[in-house]
Amino acid sequence: MNFENFNDQEALRIAINMEKEGLVFYSTMAENTKDARAKEIFAKLAEEEKEHMDTFQRIYDSLPSSQDQMVSCEDYTAEEYLKHLVDTGVFTQKNKAKELALQIKNDVDALKIGIQAEKEAILYYREALQHTKNNDGRKAFEQLIHEEKKHLNLLAKQIALLKESAS
Repeated sequence: MNFENFNDQEALRIAINMEKEGLVFYSTMAENTKDARAKEIFAKLAEEEKEHMDTFQRIYDSLPSSQDQMVSCEDYTAEEYLKHLVDTGVFTQKNKAKELALQIKNDVDALKIGIQAEKEAILYYREALQHTKNNDGRKAFEQLIHEEKKHLNLLAKQIALLKESAS
């Protein structure tokens, strides 16, 4: 990823991939989870990740070509921060979500990974929101930050319920 020329297309391309990987992870967990409520939550999150992916794709498709809108990321700290978020994120590497989901041994661990991924999405979308020049992109990032916070809350509550029922 070239952060010197970070632009709306690049931000949206990364967001689309994050949502796609989230869809794969949550779909796989919905199939493999034992707890009925966790299964329901993962299925719901998979549906929402698909909607998010479609939203970002529509905006991406409406943007002018990248040569028309290249901007330099002037804040070196923001540039490095974005790079580290993408390089270390749970759902930022293509085709890794299913592999990760299949390695999970229990529902609580799956929920924890989901929480981590939602936190990373919130951080990434906040940063992308600050740098986007596209009004539709800005609205989408704002909306998705709000939705990812709801996902995080849903996952955290389910962990508490599973831990409570195990005691």
